[in-house]
Amino acid sequence: MKKFFTLSLLMALGLSLGAQEAAVKLIAENPDRASNNMHYYEFNPIHDTPAPPGFKPFYISHYGRHGSRYEQNSTFARAAQEGFAHLDSLGLLSAAGKALYADVEAVVEAHKGMEGSLTPRGAREHRLLAERMAKRYPSVFKDKNRQEVNSFSSTNFRCIVSMCNFTNSLQEKFPKQQFTFTSAERFMAYINPSLNVPRPGQPPVQRTIPQGFRFSQQTQEPRPWTPAPGVPGYDFSRFLRPLFTDYDAALRELGNPENFVKAIYTTGGLCQLVDFLGIDIYRKYFTPEELVYFWAPGNDSIYRMWAGSVENGEVIRYAIRPLLLDFIEKADAAIRPDSHRAADLRFGHDTSVLPLFALLGVDDPQHRSFPYQEAHLHGWYAFFQVPMATNCQMVFYRNKKGEVLTKVLYNEQEIPIPGIEPVSGPYYRWDDLKAHFLRLCERAAEPWNRPPRPVPGPIPGPGPR
Repeated sequence: MKKFFTLSLLMALGLSLGAQEAAVKLIAENPDRASNNMHYYEFNPIHDTPAPPGFKPFYISHYGRHGSRYEQNSTFARAAQEGFAHLDSLGLLSAAGKALYADVEAVVEAHKGMEGSLTPRGAREHRLLAERMAKRYPSVFKDKNRQEVNSFSSTNFRCIVSMCNFTNSLQEKFPKQQFTFTSAERFMAYINPSLNVPRPGQPPVQRTIPQGFRFSQQTQEPRPWTPAPGVPGYDFSRFLRPLFTDYDAALRELGNPENFVKAIYTTGGLCQLVDFLGIDIYRKYFTPEELVYFWAPGNDSIYRMWAGSVENGEVIRYAIRPLLLDFIEKADAAIRPDSHRAADLRFGHDTSVLPLFALLGVDDPQHRSFPYQEAHLHGWYAFFQVPMATNCQMVFYRNKKGEVLTKVLYNEQEIPIPGIEPVSGPYYRWDDLKAHFLRLCERAAEPWNRPPRPVPGPIPGPGPR
């Protein structure tokens, strides 16, 4: 038994060390990834597997998260601003400290009056996504019998502006297409359904992320802040010393510096979204290891709130069913011979698109589900799974016999759907895929159709991001 426990501990430690090394490597490659779901959309190369002979694309059903945005409040840097101002008044800031202070203030100033709005980068993301769609599937929009494109948006302005940029870009390429635009509370039931769904017979249980949880080589258990000299991620002296003229005096004034450094980290993650400022805090001041330290708990929290985690996946999959059912309903209407619909475009939030992928069983690249605190250990990375402008596209193909095939794209990439066999490559018979989708919805509703049982309640998270 003792040997088994030791072996298990070593295996867990190896997994932790390997996962940390992988995360450090990815963030070293692109430090902006450390901002989790605030990361901009990475436009990776795309490839289309040839469809079976005779099949041509004729309809696209799409859901896209809004593009890069401003933070939703201007308090994100308060701890850094207050700390810098106090230390500056005492003459304790070095030239590097003053420069970083100025960078933080510039990012905060750029947010004033713009909180939660789409940034210029976010507008570019949606214009480029539309351009890539147009170039990839021109036949969908050139069919003279299919010149209707319906667009639906969350009532949030950043989603509406994303919709405008996306559709304007499409219309520039296909001026004969007729676009309609809809944004109203009635449609929020599927554009952005509430995820705070109580299980049958039970009220919502309020839960929070364990306070003091920190990424560690040894454990993922909650732990308080404890300086450990020489260990990246716990000892902030490497980061802080260049900022102060007297390091010891500055620390006496700051006390525990974690909130101060974390506020700078948060501000640094927003630099990529307001790239017109030309400020880059992550690359200039942080090491990849330090970024991973702050990134890991945020990454795991996102997996907990909106993906298929062991703790909350049951609630997520049940709550998002209206969105998948809307895909089915609109696709069935578009497939009819008398339909003039070329595309249905939806614009919403990460709180809908990631749950949709969870319901489909593809929120994790390897179709797994695990406890939320293990997300970063299993290679689940929010910066890949749900960045700004995350999108789901279902592309429909038809042959002269009227047979319909469908493929699903996750951030423009072809993906397999677990639990169903394709006809070829990523292509599925629509009738089969539709039946599979309906089974997923039924399966997600099963816990709500059973008698109440003593299970944990849902874990409420923040609103749309």
